[in-house]
Amino acid sequence: MKGCWTIDELRRRAARLPRIALTDLPTPFHECPTLAKSIGGRAQLFMKRDDLTGLGLGGNKIRKLEFALGEAKAQGCDVVVQGLAGQSNYCRQTAAAAAKVGLRCILVLRQDHKAEDPPQGNRLLDYVFGAEVRMVPPDPEKQKQALAALLEELKAQGRKPYVFTRRNEVLGAVAYALCLAEIMEQQGRAGAKADYLCVASRGGTLAGLLLGQRLLGFPGKILCILVSPLADLRESCREVAGVATEAADLLGADERFAEDDVHIVTGYAGAAYGTSTEGCLEALLLLGRTEGLVVGPVYTAKCLAGVIDLVRTGKIPAGSTVVFLHTGGVPEVFAYNREIMDFLARAPGQGQHMGRGRG
Repeated sequence: MKGCWTIDELRRRAARLPRIALTDLPTPFHECPTLAKSIGGRAQLFMKRDDLTGLGLGGNKIRKLEFALGEAKAQGCDVVVQGLAGQSNYCRQTAAAAAKVGLRCILVLRQDHKAEDPPQGNRLLDYVFGAEVRMVPPDPEKQKQALAALLEELKAQGRKPYVFTRRNEVLGAVAYALCLAEIMEQQGRAGAKADYLCVASRGGTLAGLLLGQRLLGFPGKILCILVSPLADLRESCREVAGVATEAADLLGADERFAEDDVHIVTGYAGAAYGTSTEGCLEALLLLGRTEGLVVGPVYTAKCLAGVIDLVRTGKIPAGSTVVFLHTGGVPEVFAYNREIMDFLARAPGQGQHMGRGRG
């Protein structure tokens, strides 16, 4: 069944879940006419500004953390444990949200290629927001072992940790079904009707958009622009579909999703996660020089490079209305200062070919 719920019904169902308000919603939604003109005027471009969720310099995880930390508080947890990349946007926002609601936060981060000392970007902000940061070698298995040891340590101290698991992606999907409701209301007020909604994030963000599309009857096509190479694309699609199905169950909706419901666009990820591409650096600079806005090289700049290239090449047909969901990541820009300046040094006349999907 498609479009069986009203926006009010979705919000009513979501309100049954524990939640702590961390930001003022809705986030802004506005047109980007100068950017659109700079790439040939082939499409009308709008941006949903989830980089402006405010807390901890914003980003899409704040919506998810409203439900995650609401659940943590409801369970009586007194410490939040998270572990991802050294420049993780998620961890930075978790640290800020934990500080806001009075929970201790411990981050176990990989000492990867952007986690050098002295700290910069997101990693610097982890300390600013009061997180206890434990650095481990850039080995996922060693990080997993360190997290397990930390949990045992905390339990021995009589603490009750809240650990981020797949459950948080399901809660995040509920949050992003609600975000799609905002987009539908805002595009209506703007007199627009999205043909495409483009996003960098997979996981709960993408799953929630798909769930909202199904429940509310959103007619546009949702595209995820892949930002890191995947060993098994179909398995990733199945994972997203599974999260969307579990989120539907959480809301009491009889909806089931399959891998074919998930549309992931490849060709813009580059060599590895967290490694900038020529295309993403071009897109970052083009957005800055046309709209005065910033995207991050890890996620949103790669996604924007994909959007620009899809419009330029006609894969998104001329005359389409495109919504770019800006999921944040602005602080990571400062950790990529060398890449940006090196790009400018070798491409001083770069303005004419921005946004091509070169990896």
